[in-house]
Amino acid sequence: MSAHPNREELFDLYALGVLEGDELADFGAHIATCDSCAYKLAEAQGRIALLSFAAPPAQPSPGVKESLMRQLSASADGRTLDVEEPHLPHTGFRAGWWNAIFAPAAAALALATILLWLSNNHLNNEIQRQQANLQQLKQQTEQTNAILELVSARDTISVPLAPSPEAKGVTAHVLYNARLGKMFYSDTLSVAPPDKSFQLWLVPASGNPISAGILTPEPGVGSRLVATMPPGIAAKAFAVTLEPAGGSPQPTGSKVLVGPVS
Repeated sequence: MSAHPNREELFDLYALGVLEGDELADFGAHIATCDSCAYKLAEAQGRIALLSFAAPPAQPSPGVKESLMRQLSASADGRTLDVEEPHLPHTGFRAGWWNAIFAPAAAALALATILLWLSNNHLNNEIQRQQANLQQLKQQTEQTNAILELVSARDTISVPLAPSPEAKGVTAHVLYNARLGKMFYSDTLSVAPPDKSFQLWLVPASGNPISAGILTPEPGVGSRLVATMPPGIAAKAFAVTLEPAGGSPQPTGSKVLVGPVS
């Protein structure tokens, strides 16, 4: 067959393995040299494969089961049975064309899986980012409410802190309410040295200083702190000291800012 097949159904018949004789030989020889017809054959083989998936399940004949049991029994006895191989019709099917049909589908599935994973990962990251923003907003709201409560309370005291010679030019201020056990502090400190931390202290009228927290100044902005203290503690003074990184249970470093309660 030197020319192209003159009947389109020949591709399906060849894929089904029902062509015979010269027609089978001519068709096979032409397919081997014609890319266009080879592609059409691949399409036909794909159609046949899909039809096989759509076919209802068939119950094997009793003879198949008997033959299988004889082989298993012979294997157990150490014997070998010569079993006639069933004749399978020639289908003209080649693994390369099967791959040509289903490899792109597998690649598309893999790509879709990757895209789905990336989309899911992006969504998880976005959810985490929104949760972090929500938590930050919640903290800011709580701090704002605490400051408003301090400012509006008549028994809140306002204490300015004076800088030491080493912190010349720094300003700091404390709002404190002993009844509420709340404090708001702000300053214009620069960032602490790498191995040090600024720590704020409440110096009570009696007893040891009480830590109000570690200060984390931002460049050009300073630091802000809303602290909760044990209620009912009368303050004698407030101070900021330079402590080892992470702070200390009691003041050990030099005083940076000090503000007595008048």
